[in-house]
Amino acid sequence: MDLSRLLSVERHGPAARSAGAPPGAGDRRSPFQIDQDRIIYSRPFRRLQAKTQVHPLPANDHVRNRLVHTLEVASAGRDLGVAVGQHWQAAGRLAGLGLDAPGQPVTPAELGYLVQAACLAHDIGNPTFGHAGEEAISHWLDQHLDRLLDEAKLRRRIGAADLADLKRFEGNAQGFRILTKTDNNRYQGGLRLTAATLSAFMKYPWRADQARAAGKPQKWGVYRTEWDAAQAVLDRCGHARDGRGIHARNPLVYLMEAADDLCYTVADFEDAHDMGIVTTGEFVAMMAPFAGSPESIARYALPLEKVGYLRGRAIGKLIDTAARAFLDHEAELFAGRWPGARGNPATGNPQARYGLLDLVEARGAAEGAAFARIKRFNREKVYRHPRKAEIEVAAHEVLGALLAVFLPAFLAFRAADGDDATLRNRHRQALAIVGEYAPARDASVAETVRCAIDFVAGMTDRYAATLHRRLRGEPG
Repeated sequence: MDLSRLLSVERHGPAARSAGAPPGAGDRRSPFQIDQDRIIYSRPFRRLQAKTQVHPLPANDHVRNRLVHTLEVASAGRDLGVAVGQHWQAAGRLAGLGLDAPGQPVTPAELGYLVQAACLAHDIGNPTFGHAGEEAISHWLDQHLDRLLDEAKLRRRIGAADLADLKRFEGNAQGFRILTKTDNNRYQGGLRLTAATLSAFMKYPWRADQARAAGKPQKWGVYRTEWDAAQAVLDRCGHARDGRGIHARNPLVYLMEAADDLCYTVADFEDAHDMGIVTTGEFVAMMAPFAGSPESIARYALPLEKVGYLRGRAIGKLIDTAARAFLDHEAELFAGRWPGARGNPATGNPQARYGLLDLVEARGAAEGAAFARIKRFNREKVYRHPRKAEIEVAAHEVLGALLAVFLPAFLAFRAADGDDATLRNRHRQALAIVGEYAPARDASVAETVRCAIDFVAGMTDRYAATLHRRLRGEPG
């Protein structure tokens, strides 16, 4: 893959003009800064402030929500992009590259802006109640979608491949749909981001059926309803393909993923301390390898000072080690090959676990070993906390009940060819609630189902719980 193509600033959308053209008089923003602003000012981004990171609806206001996590990932991603860019600049690799606009050379700062933009969008598709919501939505659709399509007499108007795709909800694929279709310029390019940002956002640039064909269906990143848009981005940015047509990742995705990996691991551990799941002694002991020395920790008398110092040291060191791992293996990554021994996303199994920090752990670095211990602790203790389990069980009831109200209304609207005057009163009232998330009158059956999922998955945790109570006749 070629860096100049991966930095394409052509914008997605039928009416989008070149990103290099100034969007307004006096605008001094670069294309990737414009992407950042479009993401930040979008409503799906704002809703992240009331969506679960790890601990749903926490009583402690210092515990991170999905928005705070996203901002931390964006900060780390910017630093990773700049670190790699500085190395490339010193090696002369950025010489002659530009962003298709006068006076806009590719600099380390621009690479930082690009990775930061992808990081700002990385969780924008996460549903209500986080990963528990993904499972709840998928389970409900698998159990009920066939029956609802039969009742609406729409089963014959949807293909088997589309139907199978609709039964699986995936936050990464939902994020790509939001960025390219559903928000701001609805069906006209979405946020109209640059191809470079969309490419760097796509952690898994393949469909669910491609993943299933590879034997491991756990990870994929594009719905069939957005596959044409994904192909346009991947072809424009020159992603390599294997013999089955599966695209390799943009190498810069590894920087975005590393920023996410290091931030959620360290931050989830810190949040567990704030919630009393982890003692200060446990936190200090497990984070001590990131400190400069035992004396440096002892300088801080208060527990929260020790915790803040160690968290900062850990994130800084992990950024440095991830950047080094990327640069050590950049030739393989740009060739679409994964250098680790756990799988090759381009030519082997695209589902295998891989990331820059896995390389750090594999080579026996002290920070890699400490990072692995903290991840293991989070899996065994933090992510199985009873409070988290209670809310995740409730997610199935809440999201299932909401889908049971709105999806039949959407399908009835489709079956009536958009003539809502013929609908039952219950369905008309449901459509009145959804506002602009209602499907277009000429939408396909698959797109109609997706619109219902958009509405439910886009809810904040608080709104979903409140609406669920109201629809049951309880006080909101």
